[in-house]
Amino acid sequence: MNTLSVLLKELHSLPLGNIYKKTINGKTYYYHQYFSNGKRYSGIIKSKEELELLKKQIQRRKEIEKQIKSYKSRDYSLSKNADELTGYIMNKNVITARFEKGVLIDINESLAPLVIKRTHSIEKFLKLRVIDMSRTNARILKKVLNIEVDEDYKTSLYAYALSVSDHYWFKPKHSKLKYNDVIFTNDILFDTSLKGEVNVFYHKSKLSPEITTTGSFEKGWRYIDNEWWLYKVGNDKQLFSELFSTEFANLIGIDTVKYELDEGFIRCKNFAKDYNFEPIASLADDNDNYEYIFDILYKIREDIAKEYLKMICFDSVVNNIDRHNENLGLLRNPDNGKIISLAPNYDNNLSLIAVNDVLNSNPKKDGFIKVFVNFLNNNKVARELYKTIKFKSIDLEDINNIIKNIPMDIPNKDEIADAILNRYNYLKSLF
Repeated sequence: MNTLSVLLKELHSLPLGNIYKKTINGKTYYYHQYFSNGKRYSGIIKSKEELELLKKQIQRRKEIEKQIKSYKSRDYSLSKNADELTGYIMNKNVITARFEKGVLIDINESLAPLVIKRTHSIEKFLKLRVIDMSRTNARILKKVLNIEVDEDYKTSLYAYALSVSDHYWFKPKHSKLKYNDVIFTNDILFDTSLKGEVNVFYHKSKLSPEITTTGSFEKGWRYIDNEWWLYKVGNDKQLFSELFSTEFANLIGIDTVKYELDEGFIRCKNFAKDYNFEPIASLADDNDNYEYIFDILYKIREDIAKEYLKMICFDSVVNNIDRHNENLGLLRNPDNGKIISLAPNYDNNLSLIAVNDVLNSNPKKDGFIKVFVNFLNNNKVARELYKTIKFKSIDLEDINNIIKNIPMDIPNKDEIADAILNRYNYLKSLF
């Protein structure tokens, strides 16, 4: 499916009007007639080739106009019940929690979002699924969609609080909507969200995944062959760091999201389409202390805590200083609510050389690594579990092969490879 920007660009390149046939003195002539700026224009079509081309172009224009019309057909205005937070938190078509003016009345403990189970707060739930208003393009989106709210977290209600990353949504009281009525069906606002392009302003909001996409980098969801892809902006160092990190994680056996370049952006498929992704912020707010998070996950399941240790060890190797509680999470079965696993590693665009041009190749003197080592030294349970991790043996050639396959001209590649190997081997040999 093409985005609105692409369709409009193609539409403007295609001829207006229609083809008319006239028979004069037994001969058939074809004319191209159209209106522009209030005036009628008509011209004879001179050849069979021109006629066939014009037919195809006019047919294509009609197809595009129909597609754009379908994009514009789904409007949403904030109802009184939604504004007052009176309604239901749904998991597909199952009620998981009922609220009256923001107060929890009833809850399904098995299926409710973890943040609601922990806090009983619909406000906290909505805050975890609303676009970051520090993004320039987020503010543009609000203007384009004519969204007016007294609190930013209510912005998500303009998409029924639905997210691409799970199956939860908010159903206002007395609404007859079903899940299939609200699921996202197009990427009409992709170019506005990713690039800040404004093609049209709407009198009412359009259901769009952009409204509930978190994170501080400009990004946008694109729908391709029935798959949602998240595109993200970044400079060369950030793009290189993301690409290297995803391949290096695969190399050492860390479950990770696959990233790739496309049209100068970094992109990945929606890894949570069959699950309910629950950010760790649902359980820990913004406290991302290693020991605090480890203890929470260990109480859930030991194997999940072990995967967390592997992930933050990986972060220490690639210097990912941006692991916070909204890009770390759990995957739940949407049908029964059971926690399946730690979500795969993702969002490493601020790792490696994104912040510092040179990695510290002496891990014993690296401050970020020291934080991780100190955590293990001070937490006996984590330390003993860390000892059970089977680290894969790698060499410089493995790392250089990753770097060679990234189509970007980045300086100091040899130094990067040496530093990564030294840092990895140091953490591998701990204890």
